[in-house]
Amino acid sequence: MHDLAAFHRNAAELLRHLGFDAPALAAGQDTVSLTVEQRFTLHLGAIDQDRWFMQADLGDALPSPSAALLECALRGNQLSALPWQPVAALDEQGRLACWLRLPGHGLDLPQLAAALDALIALAEALLDHAAR
Repeated sequence: MHDLAAFHRNAAELLRHLGFDAPALAAGQDTVSLTVEQRFTLHLGAIDQDRWFMQADLGDALPSPSAALLECALRGNQLSALPWQPVAALDEQGRLACWLRLPGHGLDLPQLAAALDALIALAEALLDHAAR
């Protein structure tokens, strides 16, 4: 098992920012999952000791995404000058998700919050597009 200290530090800081009281992650815990406004699930997870991810799982809300929604999601994967650009992807079951890979070191709270905001904005935009 890899060292989870950097992931735990980043996840705890982000969870405190979201209003959770001093979250303590278990020693081997490599994933944290939250439901966001009853719309989708947000996962924070360790990749290795130097990288971690944020993922918005839209599968429960959109079990069978339309071709138009998938096209919209893929168009958002174009290169951009934005500091954080979440990637839309399909999981093994063909369910839509958005994710960001982040460095384990060197991010401050404003950067973590901006990354989370970008991910949530994309997830909500895709859910809103599907509702039209």
